[in-house]
Amino acid sequence: MEQHWPTTTRRVWQIRDGEIAEQETQVVLEEPLSLHVNGQQVAVLMRLPGMEKELAAGFCISEGLVADFADVLTIRHCGRGLPEMEAGAEAGGESRNQVEVLVRPGGLRPEARLEVVRLIRAGCGAVDVDRAEMPLSPVQSELVVDTQVVLGLSQAMAAAQELHRHAGGVHAAALFDAQGKLLILCEDVGRHNAVDKAVGHCLLRGIPLADKLLLCSGRLSYEMVTKAIRLGLPILLSMSAPTALGVQFAERFGLTIAGYLRGSRMTVYTHPRRLGLG
Repeated sequence: MEQHWPTTTRRVWQIRDGEIAEQETQVVLEEPLSLHVNGQQVAVLMRLPGMEKELAAGFCISEGLVADFADVLTIRHCGRGLPEMEAGAEAGGESRNQVEVLVRPGGLRPEARLEVVRLIRAGCGAVDVDRAEMPLSPVQSELVVDTQVVLGLSQAMAAAQELHRHAGGVHAAALFDAQGKLLILCEDVGRHNAVDKAVGHCLLRGIPLADKLLLCSGRLSYEMVTKAIRLGLPILLSMSAPTALGVQFAERFGLTIAGYLRGSRMTVYTHPRRLGLG
């Protein structure tokens, strides 16, 4: 079956060693996704077309808009995407620019989008995580994973990044089990979107997250860390670095994070016991 990439063809001028060559190249698409919950728009996400239902599910839970996925009744597409994706949309029904989520009464937390504002105000420029009013529950998982298994994950993720090899311009997020088996890899123009699509894939299929590892290509900011905490993921890894606030949240709420996962090296920042250290 022919692969329908979410890309468009552009003519470019490549300069290399003083030589100029005019040629065609592939550029990844970026479209707005309007997310509605119980009839109200809650977000517009700039994302790579595809896996809209997974993105909506992951976003609602990881951002705390819905505390429990059991409160989600239905998720459905509405609308079409940009013209470049119409052929792919006809073939796979993927390119949609609006998703409607129906949540059980009482399951929606509209105040969740204001929590970052409260966090900033509480910190007055220097956030005290121990005093921040963030309704997060500590990660309870007692998962322990062999260090050698973790060190092999970056190579496994790189091998699965097909769109990155085809066109570049995308982040990746991958979920693995404790034995290092790749469960799902998602690529997107946004690192947050890639994470939400990967975890949304599991939420929609009833795959538990409390015994999984999440590997990201981008930095581990506090937003990425709080996503993992809300989802109950015990181990969050990155090819890049964490931020200081991300490390503070991970330490406070029991999340193991490690950065610079490349080849045979990594740097563990919090709760090393899950990697057999400390």
